Amino acid sequence: MENTNDYSWGLGSVVAMLLVVVAMLFVPLGMGMLAPPSIPMILVIPVLLVVMFIFMCHNSNSNP
Repeated sequence: MENTNDYSWGLGSVVAMLLVVVAMLFVPLGMGMLAPPSIPMILVIPVLLVVMFIFMCHNSNSNP
């Protein structure tokens, strides 16, 4: 028998993508004047990326 993995987009993935697209289109309309980001805001993105990386590494190594 052939072991094939059929990966496709589920309903949750489609909804998440649509929410991101809608946010990218309409959130800038509600923004005020632009200002440089503060230091805590600059640090939020790398911290979130590191947390996501650790979470994904931890869960990919676990046996089901």
